[in-house]
Amino acid sequence: MTRIIFRDLPPVATVERQLALHARERLFDDDVEELPHLIDDASVELFGITQSDTFYWKLPDPVRARFGRAEWEENFDVLGHYTRDPNAHWGTFDLDLRCPEGGRLHCVEVFERQLICALNGLHPQAVFAFAERKAAEAA
Repeated sequence: MTRIIFRDLPPVATVERQLALHARERLFDDDVEELPHLIDDASVELFGITQSDTFYWKLPDPVRARFGRAEWEENFDVLGHYTRDPNAHWGTFDLDLRCPEGGRLHCVEVFERQLICALNGLHPQAVFAFAERKAAEAA
């Protein structure tokens, strides 16, 4: 599988740019209000689900039947582990979630739960729409 550079995906680049501006307090008020919608739209385009779709109370009944709340949240424990390499976990899946300088992208935090769901097949609607698009482009 070809390594996917997350920052090169158009929806990721758009969200990353807006979050970087927001972190530097350079985002206009109207854009700040639109940011959650931009993130959700990008998430659906990338993964088929939003971050809120990964919260236990919003899971489809068949998924909730398989997991208790604590069990469900254990799937995301890896996200709280600190490592010097911000790509340590993701690199094993041929994903590069680093910025050009090698640090962590701003947008990882808003997409990481969806990534876990898609990687582990946890949510029935979670897919790697961007991987399918990359494969089609390579063919």
